[in-house]
Amino acid sequence: MDITKIRRAFKPSSEIQEPRFFSGRKEEIREGIISLSEGGSFIVVNGLRGVGKSSIAKQIKLIAEGSTELPELFNLDRLIPNKGFDFITLYHTCDSFVLNVHDLIKRLIFGDNNNPSLLEYTKTGDKRLEQIIETYKAEGSANLLGVKLGGTGEEKRTYSTSLSDDLIHQFKQILGIIRKDNLKRKGLLFIIDEFDVLKDKSGFASLVKTCSNDFVKFMVVGISSSISELIEDHSSISRQLRSIEVKKMYPEELWGILVNAERYLGKEIEFTDNSAQMIVNKSDGFPYFTHLLGSEALLNAFENGSSSIDEGTMEYVFKKITSGKLKTTYEETYHKAVKNSPQREILLRWFAEDDENVINSEKVYSVAKEYGVTNPSQLMKELTNFGPQAPGVLTKVREKHYRFTDPVFKVYAKMRTWKF
Repeated sequence: MDITKIRRAFKPSSEIQEPRFFSGRKEEIREGIISLSEGGSFIVVNGLRGVGKSSIAKQIKLIAEGSTELPELFNLDRLIPNKGFDFITLYHTCDSFVLNVHDLIKRLIFGDNNNPSLLEYTKTGDKRLEQIIETYKAEGSANLLGVKLGGTGEEKRTYSTSLSDDLIHQFKQILGIIRKDNLKRKGLLFIIDEFDVLKDKSGFASLVKTCSNDFVKFMVVGISSSISELIEDHSSISRQLRSIEVKKMYPEELWGILVNAERYLGKEIEFTDNSAQMIVNKSDGFPYFTHLLGSEALLNAFENGSSSIDEGTMEYVFKKITSGKLKTTYEETYHKAVKNSPQREILLRWFAEDDENVINSEKVYSVAKEYGVTNPSQLMKELTNFGPQAPGVLTKVREKHYRFTDPVFKVYAKMRTWKF
């Protein structure tokens, strides 16, 4: 066993791609499988940041492409059709280049760095397809998204932002051509991750309603506390909608992450029951922390030539993380939020101590003042805004009520030792 295998056992910085590392979420995977079998279904995966939505989406993608590994592990393989799934799948992640549904359609058609162009799934020579491409080319001249057109190497163009009936009609024509040219495939599944990043979602419901059928499906993944918060103007597609709400993980599911890592390593290094329980307790339902703590503990045991991770090892790991000696994105965020202000740290820590998702600021202000914070409302400006287009660690939900922009950071802030 070498360091490469040690570092692969946990994945704190990326979604779970391989079924053997996937833990829990049986009900969510079940819903995904059933949704793939329903003609015209529109799948929505929603929940808080950091609970593992993208990992679930990646597993549904594998299942749609024909993998039965996870369904068999979960005893859900009976839900797979006799002939199996064989979807063409395209997994797109929204970013700052995709501002609206018009941009999204172009991304879906022409692909990106991780997905081929839809045009690659069509046979050459279709006159309708050539006309559609020429129409897109004629809409502008500047570079769009930095993505190449199909496999030709030609640069994409900038287009108007209006979502016209003609644009949807042309997109639907392309989908029809793909279906005709791929009769042996089960369907075409678009998975759109980070959907909440899309600033203007107007027209998306129309797109889904018009283009979905027993061959074409859409799945969106995003951060929200409700479907209505994630999908604007969704009432027209409510009958098609299949919701997969992802909540924080149960303790036994977090424990399963550790078991999977042990199994992958052939049990050459194992967690004691007490050390595993310590990790689960600290993780507070977020798989990120189980992966982070497990990864650091495993590395420590490997360096010391130990085959067992005990409570002493975990105390060392906790101290390393909570003192800020382990450089993570959350450590940087903590420094950015607190800076050189002890009062701001007090205010931040009392917000983190509140068990509610949406926190009443008046209650926190009252406690903070007892600890010497003189003007908490003034300090909130720094905690809610890091600068132009840079949201702070807290987001205002309504008058006198806030929530953490990233709930995983809330756990980190509560876990970390005081800076001042």
